[in-house]
Amino acid sequence: MLVASSNFLVPGPTFVVELAIFLIVLWALNKWVLPPVNRAMEARQKTIERSLSEAEEATKRAHELEEQRERILQQSRDESRALKDEAARVGEQLREQLRKQGEEEYERLVSRASADIEAATRRAAEELRAQVAGLVVNVVERVLEEGVTLSAQRELIERAITEVEAQATVAGHGAIGPVPAGATRAGR
Repeated sequence: MLVASSNFLVPGPTFVVELAIFLIVLWALNKWVLPPVNRAMEARQKTIERSLSEAEEATKRAHELEEQRERILQQSRDESRALKDEAARVGEQLREQLRKQGEEEYERLVSRASADIEAATRRAAEELRAQVAGLVVNVVERVLEEGVTLSAQRELIERAITEVEAQATVAGHGAIGPVPAGATRAGR
């Protein structure tokens, strides 16, 4: 046995015992140690898989929320653009309405001013007619008092008309109204 003990590759008498103890330790590890370690590893693996799954879901949800945010943002932009366009349209309508109201007010004021001018012109013409009538009566009275000839009568009438025209010019009327019935200008 000297040969066997000197060679380390040849199994010795303790080899079988050592092998048996190794197999018993291996069996004990397999029976009592490995199952809890395997359960712990499986639980850890399930936790990791669940975490990865949740991370994927969170990423997917984040993308969905980002898309939803973009849609809402675009919708808000569209609505603001529509509101801006509507405000511009309403502003244009209001401006047009105010312009029309201004034009109507202008026309109304011009019409009223024209009516006032026309009424003032009629009053001036009536006053002038009254003055002319008074002058004609005055001239007629003079003619009747003096017994004037036809040429003198014409001269008196012409002088009366000239006085009336002068008074009208001084008063700012600039023109006289129609000549009353019965009074004629000389030469007509």
